[in-house]
Amino acid sequence: MSKKCIAVLLVLLLVLSLSSVGFAATKVRISVCNAPTHPQNIGLEIFKNYVEEKTNGEMIVDVYPNSQLGAERESVEQCKNGSLEMATASAGPLTTFNSKFMVLDIPFAFNSYDVAWMVLDGPVGQKLLESCEEVGLKGLSFMENGFRHVTNNVRPVTKVEDFANIKIRTMEAPMHMENFKLLGANPTPVPWTELYLTLQQKIVDGQENPLANLWEVKMYEVQKYASLTGHIYDPMPLVADLKWFNGLTPKQQSIIEKGAILAQNYSRFVNNAREEELARLLTEKGMIINDVTDEEKARMRDASQAKVVEAIKKNTDPAFVDEWLKAIDKAGEDIKAGL
Repeated sequence: MSKKCIAVLLVLLLVLSLSSVGFAATKVRISVCNAPTHPQNIGLEIFKNYVEEKTNGEMIVDVYPNSQLGAERESVEQCKNGSLEMATASAGPLTTFNSKFMVLDIPFAFNSYDVAWMVLDGPVGQKLLESCEEVGLKGLSFMENGFRHVTNNVRPVTKVEDFANIKIRTMEAPMHMENFKLLGANPTPVPWTELYLTLQQKIVDGQENPLANLWEVKMYEVQKYASLTGHIYDPMPLVADLKWFNGLTPKQQSIIEKGAILAQNYSRFVNNAREEELARLLTEKGMIINDVTDEEKARMRDASQAKVVEAIKKNTDPAFVDEWLKAIDKAGEDIKAGL
């Protein structure tokens, strides 16, 4: 082979090499604490497909369920320090980084999914997501987790007095603990990854979680009573490393943002569509499920909400708390008026 041919070949190889480097896919890792069949994980599969298709494979999304990359607080910390691209977390762990998320810990604030979604998707909800940028995070959307309910092995909870002396596991969230203290229970924080074993060993009497979580971790094996208290609506915000997000092209940023909303809405659809079925399945597995009347929920709210709100205002911007509560009232009025 002539020297000229060899030179041409080397140039071609160099061009191909540079081309392959230029088109190296951007990896997007998302840390999630729940199982693959949880509504938010199903929603994130929509996100994955959308992002990969719209970027023509320039971005590859990998979802890591079951806390493979760390628990919720740890995963958010990784996003904050730049070692992880994205994560979801309940409001409780997020308050460690952004105290404004404490508004999501106000007990008995929402009485329906419609009211909750109107607030989260409205100006005050978007303001909450935008506040993530103050702490180095990009707030993208509110993935669905659902209303939290109480389970235990002592008695059905149908009224405030039934909480008395029940040792109940909560998230490591001060306002969750304060709520249950005010209701008369004995709250004990336990990480999600240790919850099943803690219940199995009878270290606590009960816990509180949405129906999807009860089913995913086979809570019926270690809990007898499930009471539909709906004491807290618990979305799981999807956040990203702000520095990483800002380093993307405008087109990539737009695709990520649109994909996050699609994922949010689909996770809501999945959760809402199957809650009745999950209640039936849990009953078949031996759990005794009871409703709580509106009157008794009002008594529970009266026992705890005002004092929790007072405590939250001492830990975050009180004006934002008032703005949040006003938005809830307005959403409820709009729904009643058919708006």
